[in-house]
Amino acid sequence: MKIFSPLGRVRRSVAVVATVAVATTLLVATPAAAAVHSASATIGGYPVWAHFANPTAGRDYTIINELQRLVDGAPAGSTIKGTIHSLSIDSVADALLRAQTRGVTVMVVIDGKNAPSTDPAVTTIKKLTNHKFCTNTNGGTGCISTSADGDMHTKMFTFTATTDPAGVARSSVSWFGSANLTYATGTDAFNNTITVYGDAALMNGLNANFSDLWNRRHYSGDDYYDSASGRGYYQATAADVYASPEGEGQTDTIATRLNDLTPNSNCRLRVGMASVTSGRPKVVDVVKAYRAGGCAVWMAIGTDSAGGVAMTQSVYNDLLTAGVSIRRKDNIHNKFFLAYGSYGGTYQYRVYTGSQNWTQDALSENDEIFVKMGPESGSAHPLYDAYYTHFNEAYNTGVTCTKSNYPCR
Repeated sequence: MKIFSPLGRVRRSVAVVATVAVATTLLVATPAAAAVHSASATIGGYPVWAHFANPTAGRDYTIINELQRLVDGAPAGSTIKGTIHSLSIDSVADALLRAQTRGVTVMVVIDGKNAPSTDPAVTTIKKLTNHKFCTNTNGGTGCISTSADGDMHTKMFTFTATTDPAGVARSSVSWFGSANLTYATGTDAFNNTITVYGDAALMNGLNANFSDLWNRRHYSGDDYYDSASGRGYYQATAADVYASPEGEGQTDTIATRLNDLTPNSNCRLRVGMASVTSGRPKVVDVVKAYRAGGCAVWMAIGTDSAGGVAMTQSVYNDLLTAGVSIRRKDNIHNKFFLAYGSYGGTYQYRVYTGSQNWTQDALSENDEIFVKMGPESGSAHPLYDAYYTHFNEAYNTGVTCTKSNYPCR
């Protein structure tokens, strides 16, 4: 079952900066009062930038402009590889075609539901020499997934060469997050993306996943993720990546990562998620175990098509009973959580992001990525702080959920 979100303040790190300066060809972002738009950090020795969209004050082009800037910065002879779930904004498509024209090798895979579209952005993408719309014989629109309900839901791009926001030439660049290249689930929604510069192992891992998507490699039972063989599991310094689909009834990559933390009264977990369903019982159980161990848990959850919280009622009741604080907020398209706590006895600040909702189809039917960023510790944790601020922009203005007000309208 798929639940779609129609389309959210507190402390700010000194590393958080205002909107990045962009070329005059970029779209103008509507400023959101007190909103965090970007932040920089160093993770495992590599420069990392996060970008955020907050639609509170109107359409927010921060993420779209940054991706366009990365594409426009790719020099002739370099390679761009990208995955697109949905597309209706012209600027990135136009930038990709410009890149191809100036001698960049551009390869893109797109969820097959876009193929019949007459939208100008899709028409432009079709002009790329190397593009593929994914479908399968069961009627799904995934590349690796063979499910009839499966989507190619990954949002990532890699660049062998481009520039960072300061204009410095960089190699081995990876971009990923929650934003689609559309208005409804891109500029008009709460979204986040991360760009990592210089971590070749991370880029190579994402490119391995891209190769499997491009070649439509299928596996029995849609069991793509296999940590033992390294398939769908890419370890690097700045981040580790876990790719779906994973066979039903096996592990849950998000639950496993949540279990890395030992909950206690010092622990903090904040979840910004478009939708949460009963299809991820292992994740729900771990969140309840966090509360039982003394961890404080807050969740900012999106709104479904009926105007209620995008969360199954049984999960909603279980989490509220466990003491989780839940608020519903319109236009949340995020798929992240951030945690502070004890990891093997060492207290760390961690950010987890990617394209996965906390739903069954995200785990076992869709092509997705889930990303665990490297840890921050000590007094400086700018990446965590930026996500903390972005979370509170939605949570602090959301509708408080209680058992008596389901579906929390």
